[in-house]
Amino acid sequence: MEFNRRSFIATTAQTLGAGWLALNWPAIAAAADHAHLARRSSKPPSLAILNTEMARDVDAMCAQIIPTDDTPGAREAGAVYFVDRALGGFYAAHRAEFTADYAEFTAAVAKRFPGVRFADLAADRQIEHLQSVEESRFFGSVRFLTILGLLALPRYGGNRDEIGWKLIGFNDAHAFNPPFGYYDRDYPGFVPYDANSAS
Repeated sequence: MEFNRRSFIATTAQTLGAGWLALNWPAIAAAADHAHLARRSSKPPSLAILNTEMARDVDAMCAQIIPTDDTPGAREAGAVYFVDRALGGFYAAHRAEFTADYAEFTAAVAKRFPGVRFADLAADRQIEHLQSVEESRFFGSVRFLTILGLLALPRYGGNRDEIGWKLIGFNDAHAFNPPFGYYDRDYPGFVPYDANSAS
């Protein structure tokens, strides 16, 4: 289960693209900082774009995309606040389509589960519905923003307590020495490089 979760996050993160991240990093960092402060503050968190019901539904989606189990998930990382800030910042160009897609999403929930909002569904029902819309643009947007917020550098406020990095097995270090990770630690032919022996 942990390997599948780690692979899912890592694979999705790879699709973000280094160039896009570099171009948008100041706005991404601001959104991550907003998420961090919202989770840490003793005051009620503020939302700039999402209304209360929309935030509840998006938060529930985030919590299913990166669930809480024996390790913290997207909810603990404050992903919904990152989404809110993103929609007012670097992702603002997609805000109108996000809002329209959300309306379509809630209409589908209401048709399938009359009288119940997505956030109020039982966990198994939430998963069932998300599986039915996982190819939709709305789900793709929420998943993208959830993972982006989860993997932000902790010094910018996201990825609280390095939650995201722990999930993918990333070790933050100034310099790395082999073996670099689980994938090569048991490599039988590994011989450490000796700078003194180089000619």
